[in-house]
Amino acid sequence: MDTLAFISWDVNPNIIESPIMIRYYGLLMAISFITGYYIVRKFLVNEGADAEWIDKFLFYTLIGGVVGARLGHVFFYDWVDYKDNLIDIFKIWEGGLASHGGVIGVIISTWLLSKRVTKKNILWALDKIVVAAAIAACFIRIGNLMNSEIIGAKSDSESAFFFQYEAEKSIGRYFDVEESEVNIDPTDLVFEADGTAQPLAKMTIKVSLDALNSARYYEHFELSNSGNIKNADDHFFTINSNPEIIKSNAGSTIVSTIGIIPRIPTQLIESGSYFLIFILLFFGYWKWHWYKKQGLLFGIFLTLLFSARFIIEFWKEHQTLDGEASINMGQWLSVPAVSIGLFFIVRALIKKSIEN
Repeated sequence: MDTLAFISWDVNPNIIESPIMIRYYGLLMAISFITGYYIVRKFLVNEGADAEWIDKFLFYTLIGGVVGARLGHVFFYDWVDYKDNLIDIFKIWEGGLASHGGVIGVIISTWLLSKRVTKKNILWALDKIVVAAAIAACFIRIGNLMNSEIIGAKSDSESAFFFQYEAEKSIGRYFDVEESEVNIDPTDLVFEADGTAQPLAKMTIKVSLDALNSARYYEHFELSNSGNIKNADDHFFTINSNPEIIKSNAGSTIVSTIGIIPRIPTQLIESGSYFLIFILLFFGYWKWHWYKKQGLLFGIFLTLLFSARFIIEFWKEHQTLDGEASINMGQWLSVPAVSIGLFFIVRALIKKSIEN
């Protein structure tokens, strides 16, 4: 037996569950907007603009970003499910936001802001907003990590994450029990005949006698007649068709061995990439005065952020459109974003700098 060579991520996404549920994702979203508020306000003061515009900047970009991100998810990724349940589009608390749609929403809302409030070129506002957007994207991906979502592909690296909390939650759904009634305890690596390492875990589930007597357990955890894995999850698969069942007056406990699936922590890779982009844009504004070439900061943001998104998608799970395509919807949408970004970089560099 060898020591485990991955990180077990057992984090509850809820900071507080009652009386009012507070999630890490929501907290990080709030931090991103507060941080963006002060960044843009500092930019406005630096350029001698009306500091009172900052509240309108926040309002327009918040509404545009959230609405755009929601509609982007609906129409770019999940229209088949939403077209027959249009009311579900408004259930934003159930999740489902797309960054490409968010960027489109922010651009549209910034155009309205420029027409109604600042009376300036839209690029004047976008060059400030994208600096805040970059750090917001960084915080949001950390929120995705806390939610154990947007997971990476399978990996045998020591830096891979096994999303234990989400695995226990999904097993709990199979048995209609709370995830607190499920425990996955990673054990050791077992090496197969071909030398590959298989991470294993002991799993215990507290179930009622009714659940035990139903077909639910064997429906999800038995092997096929050929000996191959019959059922699998994003985080685990079953390898033991003869579990130990411990009965008591309080109920029953199923003890079994499962194979667990460590994954590349793409949330951290993406968050780190966006943080570096933020640093570049922030210093580009303050040290190199890139804001004097309208559209340069906006162009660099689009080019770098969506180039990073395009590349990192190759290491994410479910990254193809139909199992055969080489790139997915997020990557297809990133291509025009990068192209537009390059256009604005070239445009800014060949035009004369504006005066502060």
